[in-house]
Amino acid sequence: MVKHTMRVISGMQPTQVDEMIEEYHLNMLRTDKGLLLFEGELEDLRRASKHVVDVTLPPGPTVTEIKEAIDKFDLELKQSDDGPKLHGPLDKINDAVNFMVDSMTERLDL
Repeated sequence: MVKHTMRVISGMQPTQVDEMIEEYHLNMLRTDKGLLLFEGELEDLRRASKHVVDVTLPPGPTVTEIKEAIDKFDLELKQSDDGPKLHGPLDKINDAVNFMVDSMTERLDL
């Protein structure tokens, strides 16, 4: 059968990655560029994309950009010893992180 991949979001906690690998019968791959990917059957990856996780925010977004992302993608913001974390389904967090990166890029005129 054909295997498919899905990116592991930077900022995910290792215990959550391990939990997803176990629960959805996934493998982990590292690309030649150093990206981490989940590998598995398409249906397993679809289910895994809805898994609720906590992801540490990347450095750089403003409070306004974070609030817009939380509101737009219906996520929660949690505080931790490691800094603020987005809490919600993996696919929505991925979209929110991409939204914040796009906002920062536009703000910085890159």
